Amino acid sequence: MGQDVNLKSKIYSSGVFLPNQVVDSESLFEEIKSEVQYNLPVNWMSVKMGIEERRVAPQSFLPSDLAIPAAIQAIDDCDEKVRQDIDLVLFCGIERDQPEPATAHVIQHALGLRARYAFDISNACYGFIDGMQIADTYVRTGLVRYALVITGEIPSRVLRAAVDVLKRGVDIKTARAIIGALSVGDAGGAVIIGPNSNERASGFELFNVNSFSELANKCRYTKSKTGQIEGHMHMPQITRAFINKQHELIDDTLLKLGWSEFDWMLTHQIGKKPFERLSRLKGVRPSKMVKTLDKLGNITTATFPVNFNKLKESGQVKSGDRIGGCFAGSGLVVGQFGYTF
Repeated sequence: MGQDVNLKSKIYSSGVFLPNQVVDSESLFEEIKSEVQYNLPVNWMSVKMGIEERRVAPQSFLPSDLAIPAAIQAIDDCDEKVRQDIDLVLFCGIERDQPEPATAHVIQHALGLRARYAFDISNACYGFIDGMQIADTYVRTGLVRYALVITGEIPSRVLRAAVDVLKRGVDIKTARAIIGALSVGDAGGAVIIGPNSNERASGFELFNVNSFSELANKCRYTKSKTGQIEGHMHMPQITRAFINKQHELIDDTLLKLGWSEFDWMLTHQIGKKPFERLSRLKGVRPSKMVKTLDKLGNITTATFPVNFNKLKESGQVKSGDRIGGCFAGSGLVVGQFGYTF
């Protein structure tokens, strides 16, 4: 397929998978004896951060175990021709099943697809947005007809590691650096992206991205030589940078889009206060923001597909609505996008 200068890519379908197990924040804070050890009430996370609970996958699960059912849901929502013409399978999770082969190959084989391109990318919580931009580029330049962008996130592994450390008792400074890890939850998500050659039809209008690598050490996750999970989440610093950079970028995004406001806003969600501060972005109406942080916590790269799917299934969004996106990932990468539904 040759390049079409008027071609846009659009989301044909989406899918979500949420583990059955629900873990509430108060149980976690009771487990670490937060009142005795850290002078924090057991309802601190639900009140202060607005995160009441999250989903947790079985310990035996791999990222593909969450991604595959989400992908099946997205595929089932398309006609057979779309399935047959999926030329790109792109996995965007923070973790993969294993270093080699790419998790995208595991997923493609499980789904019985025959895409020419199958590979993984990783960019912290921003990975899914990067994946959609790559898919958008592949579609618009004619390299592929349809792309399956998927993720499966199990950050509860980091959560459990943080709980184990906090249960043993650490100094307040150390506790503050890792307690943010208790905010995460597990989820899988997928979208199928394909062409829309009508110039005024729905699709991606803009991706506007900046990276600030001098902030790379604010949120860090690694493994020790013995395989133990280590790291920190300096939430006040990274949240402040995330919000400030979003406010700095919004004028440029609206100018390039030629929009005065958004009909809906999808955002990365790390807590109640950042969510409220994003609601004050230029062109954003608080009542038109999609919220899942209270019941799912920070679901990292799965945030976009889960929230897009929720908006779509709400029945409130209509053809021609202008959807904005404000997302970020540690590094720090900050990006916004515009999408016409």
